[in-house]
Order: sequence, then C-alpha cells, then structure tokens
Amino acid sequence: MEQIKEIIINGKSYKITEKAYRMLADFMKFIKKTLKGEGKYSDAEIQISILLDMETENRKQDIIDVKIINEVIKVMKENHKIKFKQKFYEDEKFIRKKVRYKKKNRLQRDKTEKIISGVCAGIAKYIGIDPLYVRLFFLIATLFRGFFIPVYIILWIILPSNEPKSKWQNTVSP
Repeated sequence: MEQIKEIIINGKSYKITEKAYRMLADFMKFIKKTLKGEGKYSDAEIQISILLDMETENRKQDIIDVKIINEVIKVMKENHKIKFKQKFYEDEKFIRKKVRYKKKNRLQRDKTEKIISGVCAGIAKYIGIDPLYVRLFFLIATLFRGFFIPVYIILWIILPSNEPKSKWQNTVSP
C-alpha cells in the first residue's frame, strides 16, 4: 500500500500518493526553472490546481494518483504558454479574474497627423496628449533656446514611421 501525503497548491489542500507527489514535485520544479517571471509561476500553479480539481471531480476520487498527475502534465505540456483553456472558464468555481495590461505605445513618427514630419504628433501620441501642445512646446522652446531645431531634426531621422509598408516593399525580386 502506498503512502498518502497532503500538499497545498494555490492555497488548497490535496491528498496525493507518494509516487504522484514525486512526479508533481519534479514537474513543478521544471516549471519554476522554465518560467522565471514571478507572475507566470503563480499562473501555472493556479492552472495545476484547477486541473487537479477537474480531474478529481471527473474521476470521482479524493486521492490524487499517478494517472491524474499524468493527465495534468499532459494538459500543461499542450499549453506551451501555460494559459487556461476555454473549458476551464465555463464552470463558475474555476473562474479567475482577467488582468488586462495596457499595451504601451511605441515612440514613432505619426504620419496620420503630421504637419512637417510627424515627430510632434508621434511624441503626443506616445504621451497621450493632443499634438497641438507638443507643437507649441517645440515652437516656444525653439524661440527661447535655438537648440530644439537640431533636436527635432535628429528625432526626425531616428524615430521610425508608423506608416505601413507597401506591398511592393515586401516582395522579393527574382
């Protein structure tokens, strides 16, 4: 008869056989090595907990065995980025709050609202203000300190444009 241990994953207690415990511990060490970000490992731990809950409910078992751990590892390997599959969200007790991160704009010249080259419009879009304010700042700064003209020209040269590449640039000639 195999010894039964108790583990805590994501704040929830599980009863698990010793072989299954060793397999799960090795797999979690592997995940910790491969996912170096703090939030990614906790996401993986949450997913493992959800998968364990689902497998024990499906198999109507209280004790986690090697078969359940193999199934959890199989599902985790299928999800290379360790994201939740859609079926996990269907049951209310497995719902997790989604965190939405604001996509940060890249600093680039804005060709849609340009007057001269789009530098001021690009800076305004990056900061999140009206381009008129940036243009006024450059104008006033140029009148008082003349070195903003070379700064504008350097930014014009350095900053990439946001205009899409034409289909002719993407084709390769024979």
